[in-house]
Amino acid sequence: MVSRRALWWFTGAVAAVLGAVVVVAVVLVAAVVVVAVTAGREGGRLQAPASSSVAVADGAVPARYRQAFDYALTRCPQLPAPVLAAQITQESGWRPDAVSPAGARGLGQFMPATWAEHGVDADGGGAVITDPADSLASAAAYDCWLLDQVSGRGYDGDPVSLMLAAYNAGPGAVARHRGVPPPSFARGETHGYVRAITAMAARYTVPAAPGLVVAGSVPDRPLPAWPLGADGLAPNAEFGRRWVDATFGTRTPVSACAATTGHVEGSYHHTGHACDVTIGELGRVPDAAEVQLGWAVAQALVDNHEGLGVEEVIWQRQVWTAARPTWRPYTHPDGSSVTLDHLDHVHVSFDRDR
Repeated sequence: MVSRRALWWFTGAVAAVLGAVVVVAVVLVAAVVVVAVTAGREGGRLQAPASSSVAVADGAVPARYRQAFDYALTRCPQLPAPVLAAQITQESGWRPDAVSPAGARGLGQFMPATWAEHGVDADGGGAVITDPADSLASAAAYDCWLLDQVSGRGYDGDPVSLMLAAYNAGPGAVARHRGVPPPSFARGETHGYVRAITAMAARYTVPAAPGLVVAGSVPDRPLPAWPLGADGLAPNAEFGRRWVDATFGTRTPVSACAATTGHVEGSYHHTGHACDVTIGELGRVPDAAEVQLGWAVAQALVDNHEGLGVEEVIWQRQVWTAARPTWRPYTHPDGSSVTLDHLDHVHVSFDRDR
């Protein structure tokens, strides 16, 4: 038989083990709470969720820089993520201690003078040229600044190529050549830089919605605006709505193409000719991944505006019109402030007269 002393010893041991388990559980719960409260913050600055890199192929961005890369994209939402990934690969090979013979430093290879003007503090610790998070955010923000400098000025070349050329040689060189400088400029460095990054970005790009394909090509010329199509929309609006959904996996019901009238930035919204493509959830500010998807949708509409008959695109408080083909800040016609409007959906207007 088991003695009373042994029974007491056994009972005490079990109690001790159970007590230890409870203590460990409490510690783990506390740790989870701390992690939950502090997740998404670094140095007091909110960070973008890692899901915003879905448009970049695996391996294009080193895992240790993924969070900083995602935050950088929020500094220039219209910048395609694969372009930024290819740009940093070309600039520094993702080495934060990289220094060029000319003195450019960091992941984004900033010259000290350029850094002094365009350096961004990404984590609340001051803008440090060798800090990966600061350098990535600064590269994206500088890209957006350059896009504004070289876009919509009649230069030869697409906006991304012009921006890349300006990053390498400065916006003045792009202005002098009214486009990407030729191979004769700077021994072909800038010309080769643009070609290398655009080719790399193409390899880094993956579909925004894997498995979906374009359900029909964009027509060379816009469809006639009248009569109305089967869904009650003019043919160009109906085709554009279906094309966007098939290409990007969005779901735009006919009800999202409600009758609208008015005058915004030189364009008119006519009955059945304006559609709102919801990104994420209507009535909620989109996260970083949804912002990237929205810019992909918006830019696709812009790139194919002639065939689709697109007159105006509004997204993330930026507006593009066929009459003035450059992205610029959007404000309501009455001058009122913009809150959630045009943040949770891509608004596209189709030209009724084409």
